[in-house]
Amino acid sequence: MSTTLQRSTSTEAPAPRHRSAAGLGVGVLVLLGVLAVVTFVSITIGARGVGLGTIWTAFTDYDRASAEQTVIRELRVPRTLLGLLVGAALGLAGALLQGVTRNPLADPGIMGINMGAATGIVVAVMVLDGISQSASVWVGFAGAGIATVVVYGVASFGREGATPVKLALSGAAVSAALYSVTTGITMTDVGALNELRFWQVGSLSGRYLPVLEQTYPFLVAGIVVAMLLGRALNGLALGDDLAVALG
Repeated sequence: MSTTLQRSTSTEAPAPRHRSAAGLGVGVLVLLGVLAVVTFVSITIGARGVGLGTIWTAFTDYDRASAEQTVIRELRVPRTLLGLLVGAALGLAGALLQGVTRNPLADPGIMGINMGAATGIVVAVMVLDGISQSASVWVGFAGAGIATVVVYGVASFGREGATPVKLALSGAAVSAALYSVTTGITMTDVGALNELRFWQVGSLSGRYLPVLEQTYPFLVAGIVVAMLLGRALNGLALGDDLAVALG
């Protein structure tokens, strides 16, 4: 009798796990469906009305002489793909930060990375009297990298080292300090203020195929690095002691 109960209990125990996996699968399918609908709307709706037949022809039998097909191929599709890439990059950055810091609330904004990049852009505009779009990418990277090192250095003080709570607090403190720097610069430099506004808000307007070609290599590199770090992130999620034991 007891053996039968134990067997039935062991058989029924995994059921919640199967239900959670099924629910996760349904959620992913729903999100993919929403993404497909949003992508379709982004391509079909705009300042210039374009019929569904024209959209289909733009992909199957493209005519460069057609203004409507040119709008689809050279304006709306690159704009949509760029928006998808930006969203994927933000999601990937948040997932990596949450894995490294073991903090479900961590993101580039809280950890001071965004403000570090913005500060780098503002300082470069003030010193160089304006920078090109391609140069702003590397300046932003440099500012974000410096801010990350500072945040980790501040959080490492003390016997406990860089704990999740200390990382979040140091990120907030560094962000506040950098915000005061950018505010002081933008109050005296209109060009820096305009660049900061665009950097913080962003826009997909006027972003054509060349911009898309400059953007996707960064996302591909980020995905490759994230996949290579997957095992290390899983070890960090198990705790410091076990992560050290796993190397």
